[in-house]
Amino acid sequence: MAPPTSAPVRYPRMVPYTSAPGYHVFSDVIFALSCGGDFNGPHPLTDDLQDHIIICGFGRVGQIIAQLLSERLIPFVALDVRSERVAVGRALDLPVYFGDAGSREVLHKVGAGRACAAAITLDSPGANYRTVWALSKHFPNVKTFVRAHDVDHGLNLEKAGATAVVPETLEPSLQLAAAVLAQAKLPMSEIAATINEFRSRHLSELTELCESKGSSLGYGYSRIMTKPKSQPSDSSDDVTEGTLAI
Repeated sequence: MAPPTSAPVRYPRMVPYTSAPGYHVFSDVIFALSCGGDFNGPHPLTDDLQDHIIICGFGRVGQIIAQLLSERLIPFVALDVRSERVAVGRALDLPVYFGDAGSREVLHKVGAGRACAAAITLDSPGANYRTVWALSKHFPNVKTFVRAHDVDHGLNLEKAGATAVVPETLEPSLQLAAAVLAQAKLPMSEIAATINEFRSRHLSELTELCESKGSSLGYGYSRIMTKPKSQPSDSSDDVTEGTLAI
């Protein structure tokens, strides 16, 4: 008897991640099977996370954030799509996983529904925007803090739902300026006052610029840093979509 003419069965594939020994890139189906068949279920290694931080991007900035969180015993999970960065994190016994931070499925698997915040520091403006959008749309409980390459990029991130946008060149520039001022024999108190005054003025100008373009939030970093203490805080490499390696 001739076989039925239904559509061919698509078997899940597992692709070896040869550049990082011991790792594999799992398709969503393989990952779901490893979780007991629940396609939308969290992974066993992350399902106990609660009120944690998601670090999106484990480059230099992400690694510094991870170090600070580790020192304060604050739970976190990090995502990156570069094998060498994941290997660095695993060598330090840190919860760093290979996965696309802009994927709803991957975010779900690292417990985004239970996370309190995300630090987004990916390599490209497009990747940052996509991740902010995904978190804002699917996990609105997560506060998103993201670096911006410039003002226009910051405006786009804000429109995508970012809680706070940090100009990526500001703080490194101020640190360099402080070192130069110290070499010029200025007193440390004067250096601190100069740097703080410049930071406040610069962020204020950025906020005004953003507001003049129709933005209500501007650079959220400015609003957070200048909020009076007495004021109550608001309550309020290519990767296949949904791929995460544990």
